[in-house]
Amino acid sequence: MSPTVQDLFLYFFAIYFSLIIARSHEIYKPWDTYSAWKGKSHNIKRLLTGWIILFIVPLLHFAVLFILLGSVEISLDMTISSILDVTLISIGSFFEFGYFRIYEAFLHKYPDSFFTDEDNIRRELSVRSDFWAHFIPGILYVAISTLMVIIAIYL
Repeated sequence: MSPTVQDLFLYFFAIYFSLIIARSHEIYKPWDTYSAWKGKSHNIKRLLTGWIILFIVPLLHFAVLFILLGSVEISLDMTISSILDVTLISIGSFFEFGYFRIYEAFLHKYPDSFFTDEDNIRRELSVRSDFWAHFIPGILYVAISTLMVIIAIYL
């Protein structure tokens, strides 16, 4: 059984998704459920924002593109067109990084809501605190990656 474009999209998305989830935890600790469970409002806000922006929205985005890829016939033959399709679909699954940048934008826009004064991350926030420098590239990553998949489908 040969791999399909959906398989290709799934593999690359899984790699990017797991890397972004790990990176976000390493830098911002959004998955600190223990502190959230203990009622620390900063942790609860990071957790809820992380679930929405880093988990739910990207998975919905993935599902839409995955279904769209399954509804068309894209062959993976050894042709220039197929190589271009593989490249576009691989790049197209990178939209998760855009959601990470959007998540960062909100953390940097409202640092007092997401972090306490004791947080070590706070020192890092002052260096990278421009909302638009995170938000605009995030939107561009999402839009361009999605466009790559659409081009692969209709090319």
